[in-house]
Amino acid sequence: MTTQTSAQGLASELRDQGFKITSPRYQVIEHVATREDNFTAEELAAELVPVGRATVYRTIKLLLDGGFICRIVLGDGSVCYRLSDKAHHHHLVCVSCGSTEDIRLADVEAVISHVRDATEYEIVGHRIEVYGVCPECKMQVTSNR
Repeated sequence: MTTQTSAQGLASELRDQGFKITSPRYQVIEHVATREDNFTAEELAAELVPVGRATVYRTIKLLLDGGFICRIVLGDGSVCYRLSDKAHHHHLVCVSCGSTEDIRLADVEAVISHVRDATEYEIVGHRIEVYGVCPECKMQVTSNR
C-alpha cells in the first residue's frame, strides 16, 4: 500500500464517520501517513507551518479517537504518537532511544477481568507501556565497556 493510498484511506474512513476533510486537515493526515516513527504534535505543527496549530491538534485527536494512531507515554513522561493497526495492543518503549514496538499480551485480559471482579468497577479501557532497553541500545552499552 502506498503512502498516498494510506492517506486517502484514512481520509475516507474519517469522511465515512461524518468528518469534513478540508485541505489543511488532509495535509496533516498525509503527513501522519508517511511517518514510520514516533512523532509529537509539536513536531507535526513545526513541519506543517502553513497549517494552523489548532488544525494539527484537532486532527491528531480525530485520528487518535478513531484508533488510526496510538498515544505512547515515553519513559520521561512525554507523549508521542504513531500509526496504529487498530487492533488492541500495548507498547514496549526503549528508555534510551525512545523507539517503540507494539506488543500483544493475551494474559492482560485475564488480569483486567480479575480487577473488574475484585473491585466491581466497570472497566472502560486500559493502557500498558513496558519500559526497557532495546537490543540496539543494549549492544551500544555493551560495546562501550
